[in-house]
Amino acid sequence: MASSRTSDLAIILAHTLQCEGCRRRLLQEPDRVLVGRKITATQRADLAQLSEEDFANAETLTAATGVPMAELLEGFEHPRARLRHL
Repeated sequence: MASSRTSDLAIILAHTLQCEGCRRRLLQEPDRVLVGRKITATQRADLAQLSEEDFANAETLTAATGVPMAELLEGFEHPRARLRHL
């Protein structure tokens, strides 16, 4: 079975859930942080509406974004989510 590509959205969410500095940047200047990311206009708008409370844990983040937990977990496992800041 071929594995699917981990979405940039899942990688961004997984990283920002773990990295306070990048989360702060995402919340303060989402347009600047998201330049060059492979996400849709709708996803960009949804990310711009997030608040600090949405990052309380993985469950609140998936509820706020509509990203399935399985997809977010893929993001956590991706090397870019662990090693690369926004």
